[in-house]
This record gives sequence, C-alpha cells and structure tokens, in this order.
Amino acid sequence: MSALLWRRLWLCGLAVSVAALMGLAVQAGVASLHYFQAAFALERWQQDKPDAAQYQHAAAAIAAAAELQPGNPHYLLMRAKINEWGWHTGYLNTDALAKNESLYLQAIALRPDWPVAYADYGYYLGFTQFRLTEAWTQMQLALRYGAYLPQVHQKFLSLSFQYWQYLSAGQKAEVFRYLQRTVFGELGGQTIRLVTQFQLQRQVCIYLSRRVAERTEWPQLQSRLCSEAKPAS
Repeated sequence: MSALLWRRLWLCGLAVSVAALMGLAVQAGVASLHYFQAAFALERWQQDKPDAAQYQHAAAAIAAAAELQPGNPHYLLMRAKINEWGWHTGYLNTDALAKNESLYLQAIALRPDWPVAYADYGYYLGFTQFRLTEAWTQMQLALRYGAYLPQVHQKFLSLSFQYWQYLSAGQKAEVFRYLQRTVFGELGGQTIRLVTQFQLQRQVCIYLSRRVAERTEWPQLQSRLCSEAKPAS
C-alpha cells in the first residue's frame, strides 16, 4: 500500500475521531444546559413553590440531561431533588418517588466520597420514608466526608432536630458535640437559625453553657440564642 493511501486512511480515521469527540462535546453541552435549567428552577422554588407547568418543565429538563449523560452523578442527584419537590407539592405520586432511592445509590456509586450525596440521601430517607436508622447512617457518611459544608450542615441538623425525640442519648450527644464545633464558626448563623426554628434553644443553651462559657464569644452567642430560650414542644 502506497504512502499516499496510508496518509489518506490516517486522515480519514482522524476525521472520524474528531467528529466523534465533537459529538460528545455537543452532547455534554446540551446536557449541561438542561441541568442548569433544573438547577435554577430548584433555586427559585426555595422562595416560591412551583406550579404544575413549572415543575413539569424542570422535571423534563433534568430527565433530558440524565438521558444524555446517565453516568453524571450531579444529574442523578438533581433528578432526585426535583422528584422530591414534585412529591411535596403533589405533582408526583409516592410510587414514582420510590425510584429516587436508585438515583441516590447510583450517584453515590459513581462518586463515593461526595458528602452532599450522602446528606441528600439521608434527608430523603428521613423526611419521605421515615427510615431514621438508615438516614442517620447516611448522615454519618456525609459528616465524614464534608462535615463543614453548608449543605451537609443544614441537612444534618434539620433531620436531627426534626426527629429529636426519636434520637438515642448517644445520637443527641453527637449532635451537641457537632453544635459545639460549628456554632462559633462560619456556620454559626445557620446553626442559630435552625436551633431557633425547631425551638431547641433551652437544651442547646444548657449544653453550651457548661462547655463554652469561658470563650470570649459566649456572651454574644448567649444573648442571641439563649435570652428567650423556649422548651421544645
């Protein structure tokens, strides 16, 4: 075979490879656009709940992204979150929501050191399935990999405070120790809001007063959190 023919074959092969790579890049770009449509919608829903059309549009967008790139853990996790919004707002039935578990497990398998995935999965297990033992296990994994991420912090404390009466003494002690580590740092404001939201000021203030009263920041925290502490209902 002549050198010219080899050259032409090599160029043809290169052209096919480049075309394939360009196709993958375009596919990834389209999937990303769909993902961000869903992500922006989810962000808006924190202030205003979606109507049926808004929910369906976001659900279709993230479904398209996941179909284009089924191996992307971010898309799987976003799909699970959109589904949960659909369930909470009545646009998705319980049978359809049950598929969320496989989405979480796939996302975690693809990225096993991702704390947000564990926190979201634990939140799902606790708040929609009432499987508290399993939810706590997932939250422990979330804390192991990212204890000081705001998303992990918020979901761990929300779950713990919502089901406070069901926690064991050891679990409550772990929550208290975590609060002691976070209440004076960057997560302090979020910690105070959550403690107040769930009306656990009395328990938290008693614990902290015995352990951090010598800190210079304690008087300020005490005035913000403990001046009108109320017992939990």
